[in-house]
This record gives sequence, C-alpha cells and structure tokens, in this order.
Amino acid sequence: MNFTGEAPPSSRAASDGAPPLIVGPNKYSYTFGVPVGWEFNFEQAHQRGASLAFFPKGGSFNDSSSAIYINEISDSCEDNCISPLPQTISKTLREIKAENPAVDVSTTASILTKDGDKASIRILKGSKDPRDPRLDDTEALAFIGHDEATILVVLTTRDAKTWEQDYAAFQQVVAGRRFFTCNSPDLAVPCAK
Repeated sequence: MNFTGEAPPSSRAASDGAPPLIVGPNKYSYTFGVPVGWEFNFEQAHQRGASLAFFPKGGSFNDSSSAIYINEISDSCEDNCISPLPQTISKTLREIKAENPAVDVSTTASILTKDGDKASIRILKGSKDPRDPRLDDTEALAFIGHDEATILVVLTTRDAKTWEQDYAAFQQVVAGRRFFTCNSPDLAVPCAK
C-alpha cells in the first residue's frame, strides 16, 4: 500500500483518554477505538501522508513490527463525487495488484462499527510494507463507505507470529469507529454556521 493523499484539514485528540478525532471543518468528523496496549499519533501519520496512525505502546510508526493507519480514499471525479463502496474497493485492489502482482487478496468477515456501519475487510498476503518496500508483509484493509468519504483502515505487520493479536487490535480500532456530520443526533459540539 502506498501512502498518498492529503491528511484531512484538521485532526486532533479531544482530550486525555479520549479517542482520536479526525475533523473535516463543517463537513464531517470521525473517531476510532484505541486498543489496549496501543497508542495513536497524528504527527507520525501526517509525516507519511496518512491521517492517523496506531502502534503498540512504546513503539513508533516506523519501528514497530505492526502499525495501523487511517486514510481517506479520494476518487478522481469532480466536486465531492464518492464512488459506491464496491467500485472503490475494486479500484484500490487493482492498484495494489498492479504494484505487486504476486499479492494474494482474500475477503473475510466484515466488522460492525460502533455506529452500526459495516466495514468490508480484505486480507493481503505478500504485500510490500509501506515502511520498508523491500519487505513483504501481511495487511488487513477495512473499507468504510459514506456519502461524504470512504475511509480506509490498514493493519500492516511484518511478523506473522503476532498476526492474531495485531488483527484483534485492528478489529478494535475499526469497531470503535463513529462517523458524524452536522445532521448527526446528539453532537457534543454543534456545527459552526
């Protein structure tokens, strides 16, 4: 997976102990769960073109054997055009296969998010680690589609021995995802007008 695209206009952590919040001014915002034993960091993610990164506590995005990163998938069409989720998934997987034809892609059970959406999951074996393209690794991709954005959550791991615990952390991140627009009920902070 290549790191491309711009980070959302504003990203912040709400407060100590609060989950990370990614904010698109007057458009939408979303948050994710933070797995036990993991931490998140916006700055390390932004350095690589992602919106948000998670890694085991005490590690870093580059040095940890496992990392989870969040990004939005943008389509090349005019004025807020978002492809239907199946088209976005197909396009993303075609790009991955074009970059690395040997990668093996499989589908696994979707993950239900905190706000009731379903994330479509793909597992990639033999993909190139974005932190060190000389290495092959295993990745899990979660695609979450909305009218406003398509969110991509990626687990990348270099050590097959930790896959089960890393995938459990990935599931916690995805399951904790909540998406908000100005029309969402019970907003903690109303949208600016």
